[in-house]
Amino acid sequence: MVKFLRITVLVGTLSLLAACDKGPSSGQVEFQPSLSEYFGEPRADMNVLVISFDTLRADALGVYGFNRPVSPNIDAWAQQSLVLDRAWSSAQATPTSFAGAWTGMYPFRVFRGWNLTDQETLAQVFASAGYKTVGLTDNQQLMVERGFAVGFDDYQLLESGDDDELLALSLDWLENNHQQTFFGWFHFLSPHTPYTWREMSKQFYEEGYEGRFQKTTKGRFEVNSEAELKRVRDLYDGEIFYADSLFQQILDKLSELGIADKTIVVLTSDHGEEFMDHGGLQHDSVYEEIIRVPLIIYHPDLKVGARSDLPYSNVDLYRSLPALVGITTDKVVDGINFLEPVPLHRTVIATAMTDKLRREFGLVQGDDKYHLDCSPEFAERLFNLVSDPGEKQSLALDNPKKLEHMYEALELVTGGDPCKVIRAAVSGESVESNLTDEQLEQLKSLGYIQ
Repeated sequence: MVKFLRITVLVGTLSLLAACDKGPSSGQVEFQPSLSEYFGEPRADMNVLVISFDTLRADALGVYGFNRPVSPNIDAWAQQSLVLDRAWSSAQATPTSFAGAWTGMYPFRVFRGWNLTDQETLAQVFASAGYKTVGLTDNQQLMVERGFAVGFDDYQLLESGDDDELLALSLDWLENNHQQTFFGWFHFLSPHTPYTWREMSKQFYEEGYEGRFQKTTKGRFEVNSEAELKRVRDLYDGEIFYADSLFQQILDKLSELGIADKTIVVLTSDHGEEFMDHGGLQHDSVYEEIIRVPLIIYHPDLKVGARSDLPYSNVDLYRSLPALVGITTDKVVDGINFLEPVPLHRTVIATAMTDKLRREFGLVQGDDKYHLDCSPEFAERLFNLVSDPGEKQSLALDNPKKLEHMYEALELVTGGDPCKVIRAAVSGESVESNLTDEQLEQLKSLGYIQ
């Protein structure tokens, strides 16, 4: 697989915010080549299909280094695809994550009071270009009333939470609509809790287990021992094996219908999952195990599998997926088009704003990761993701200058006091405009937005 080289171009004078310890020197911004060479010229005859699995942490897949064979189909498919090794979700929960992905804007701007604001969505971009659009899911967080159906010609939310039923619905839709050029989104609840024992996954479970998680976990649960923690992780891995089989059946359907060679397929997730990595379970923070997500793109014109370590966020889907088929939009967003050069020191932000007791920001810039806790109490942490990928040892006390720089970068992107901004978003206060024209131009000049 191919790695990307770095290039440097000169642009206007940078503000102090770009001058962190590892940042570019004053007067220049470093850029890395785009991904465009791997996709060829945009083709308007291509379908675009996003397949997402809820709560799938990136490092739970073999292609991202996991040592259990839970994703054989995804791993094999990834060998012919572009694997993005540094992709983050814009949020730690389903509704806020997809609010970011489908609008290209960070959730604190567009998801207010638990509803999407009136923003153009990715589905609307495709629909306006003449694409048939479909969204199918069984996650109840993605309800029509919150705005997630906007732009889809066909949007269905299954109340059953049954991924087998969702798979059947997805395959039927492809069968009945494959002669039209389409943009599709199939979002499966697996491997989200409750993790359920599955016959097909029994090779991943300890024989003779007799604890309280024999067949399933609850939606929210606690563990009281290492044995219980191992059991729930085994059940989670079994759910991924099941999800892997769902994914393969969709790929098989594309081949059966003769449209595999004209369909761009994107595999991703809304967020990951914690297994006591930092003393918790499920997904309530902005640590890497929760916001680092798989992002793998198959393009029929891709000649060889490739990997990229460029920094991406799911807010980039809004500009990038239409660009692959020659559709452009002038909307100012936080996301970038990955067919264009990427700033080397690009800032990527994640939010945690759905737990009423926790309000957090995560900010990644280069190798550095900054955490800002707004509640239940104010706290700051700083990590180097190269020397400390597990975020175990905060460097906040060792580097106050960098800590200040990271806070100022977050303040710039949010358009004010970050904690006030996130509180306003949660309470549903009017968004008006978080950013002045001057702030927008500054963000553009730094490569933070397009």
